[in-house]
Amino acid sequence: MSHNNFRTTITPFFIILGILIILLLIFSVYYLFIDNNGGNALGGTIAAFGFIIFLFILGFEQFILMSIRVNKNVIWVVESLILIIAVIYICLNGISIG
Repeated sequence: MSHNNFRTTITPFFIILGILIILLLIFSVYYLFIDNNGGNALGGTIAAFGFIIFLFILGFEQFILMSIRVNKNVIWVVESLILIIAVIYICLNGISIG
């Protein structure tokens, strides 16, 4: 008997963060274990922290979607608008870590 209590809801955040999580995992493994000389090890460490943070955000989003019942179309519209606003902001202001 199988109990499937966790159902993944495909959302724009799930798609974007899923791609970023895979890329950050590859970058962190490569720069921490394969090419770890000079500043590359620092880059691998930052990529590993990003991987953990994005994984936490994705899990939190899925937890919220499991807890409340909202129409999937509303979720897609709201998350798409948030992503579009974030892309416009980054295009206008750039990205800065510190």
